[in-house]
Amino acid sequence: IFGISRVGISLVPLVASLGVGGLALALAAQSTVENVIGGLILFIDRPVSVGDFCCFGNRKGTVEKIGLRSTRIRGTDRTVTSVPNADFSQKELVNYSQRDRRLLKTVIGLRYDTNSEQLRFVLAELRKMLLAHPKLLEEGGRVRFVKYGNYSQDIEIIVYVDTSETTEFMAVQEDVLLRIKEIVE
Repeated sequence: IFGISRVGISLVPLVASLGVGGLALALAAQSTVENVIGGLILFIDRPVSVGDFCCFGNRKGTVEKIGLRSTRIRGTDRTVTSVPNADFSQKELVNYSQRDRRLLKTVIGLRYDTNSEQLRFVLAELRKMLLAHPKLLEEGGRVRFVKYGNYSQDIEIIVYVDTSETTEFMAVQEDVLLRIKEIVE
């Protein structure tokens, strides 16, 4: 700088152009820096890991790769979406893979010609079945006659299944629904 000023070149335009160039470079790199910081947040905080099934915004999918700039998600329709880490780290993330149990919730409707004695019997048998089932957790579970629907007397069944795996949950749910059918019959 001293040498340039000695030669007679004015430093004001040079310094001004370096300042403008630096500002332009900073603005151009802003999204990249945001994405790198978002990636670091994902690596440090670990709200999701590769292989986790999650929901972010209005999308669901399995995390395939977490990079410095973006995260790749394979959606339920099998498409791959690349989400910038700055956006991904700021969204509300629901990580389904970290569940310790699954909720089974269903409502069954009994016809209006079901009398009170039959209704009490169905309720008692459903409660016994839920308590005896090896994969259902007693904690938080309930069977209740909840309302008179438009065309039926509605019984709500809420119970937790002792699994986090979708395939096992579906098998237990099928078994429970078949047992409910047998009780109602």
